[in-house]
Amino acid sequence: MKSTFSLALLAIVASGFMGTAFAQSVPGDSTVQAQWFTGTLETPSPALSKAGLVAVEPYIIYQRNTGTYDTKGVHQAVANDIRQTESENLFKYGITNRLTFQALPTFAHVWNDQASVTGVEDLPVEFQYRFNDENNETGFPSVTASIGMSLPIGSYQRLNVGLDGLGSGAYTLTEQLLLQSLFETPHHHPVRLRLYGAILEPLANVGLHGLSSYGTAQGFVGYAAPGLAGNFGLGGGYCLTQRWVLAFDLVQKFAHGAHIEGTDALGDGVNTQQFGSARTGIAPAVEYNFSSHVGLIAGMELSVRGRNMSSYVAPQIALSASF
Repeated sequence: MKSTFSLALLAIVASGFMGTAFAQSVPGDSTVQAQWFTGTLETPSPALSKAGLVAVEPYIIYQRNTGTYDTKGVHQAVANDIRQTESENLFKYGITNRLTFQALPTFAHVWNDQASVTGVEDLPVEFQYRFNDENNETGFPSVTASIGMSLPIGSYQRLNVGLDGLGSGAYTLTEQLLLQSLFETPHHHPVRLRLYGAILEPLANVGLHGLSSYGTAQGFVGYAAPGLAGNFGLGGGYCLTQRWVLAFDLVQKFAHGAHIEGTDALGDGVNTQQFGSARTGIAPAVEYNFSSHVGLIAGMELSVRGRNMSSYVAPQIALSASF
């Protein structure tokens, strides 16, 4: 059932964006060929265009939780809100002109008024395949499909404090479809659009001992069955000049709650189903491109609504380079 759901969602995303792309019209002699891009902040990028090409994009992100959304979506303030600084380091390598390997190692420092921790998060790796190139005359998008795995290298159980829980403990299959369209406008300010959908499917239950990322307490012994998760979004870039670009993302994330079963410190049975969660975020940003291969993007991601998840603001900056 998970695979059926995944394919259905990706098919809906693809058909919707292709319909939009067909509606675009571009003059044959346009400025799109000379335009430079870096972003956006949130939407993924297609497979690289040349074998042997390397692309790197280190991010520095400061995130401050500003409260929480309850089961009904009502926002509430909470004490000791969590803050964190992340170093995300995107690496891509072109295996062929259409097939790309990608990895995203992430390091985090997390703290509140009571404690602080530093560590690594789970490591996503994937292969991307671009089926076709975008058509700048019609706006018809390129299509990139990705499949990968999130490797559970972050700490998730036997924690000293809850902030230590930077990982999930689960090998998680990731399936993604990305469409990118670049087209001219009547006033010669090229626009690039990206639309994507991704499904994350945990492959097995996770054994748990003590304090964990799943909210279990000291003395707990048992397991968690993580739920299906996913995200989808739309990203756009509006070119002011060849170097300056205004970028924007709209992203929706969701996760089914995990099922927790085991015994607590007193030996009593625990059998709970966590609530599902969802959150909508936006990320306005500005790009400055030094060349077609090097660019800088800075902006802020923030939540605008949600359910059973924290609210946040996250200013960030990234340098993108390919060679």
